[in-house]
Amino acid sequence: LTYARPGLSDKDIPHRDKVREEILRRAKMVESRIRERLKDIDGCISFTFDTWTSEASDPYLSVTGHYIS
Repeated sequence: LTYARPGLSDKDIPHRDKVREEILRRAKMVESRIRERLKDIDGCISFTFDTWTSEASDPYLSVTGHYIS
């Protein structure tokens, strides 16, 4: 971050633990919203996730859902 924005100081950059906590908090919030929307369907849904970074350093997230009736 300091390379991309040299004006930042260490106090401007959140600690990795704080970033991790925020990511997990948001993931749980989204998970609960998805569970609420899908709670009354017949059958089962399974989700898989994959993340990777391209050679150009572009981040990607893949989400796949499988439905079984």
